[in-house]
Amino acid sequence: MAAVSYNKKARTPDVAVDETWFSDPDVCKEAKQWYMLSKTLADENAWKFAKEKGIDIVTINPAMVIGPLLQPTLNTSAAAILN
Repeated sequence: MAAVSYNKKARTPDVAVDETWFSDPDVCKEAKQWYMLSKTLADENAWKFAKEKGIDIVTINPAMVIGPLLQPTLNTSAAAILN
């Protein structure tokens, strides 16, 4: 969701999130959300590359990914489950 959830659009129950909802790099920078910025820029570049090369592309933006911890500290996703 990092690539599609950081913008200044209103989130209401009647809004459908689609390809126009990509995160705004400027919003990410202002909020110092560097992970979200990197995901947004990577996604933009993947789409640009695919278009230039005539490649079909699909991106999946999962809300949460859970897996084994690779570090000694609790990460945000695992903390949500723990709590």
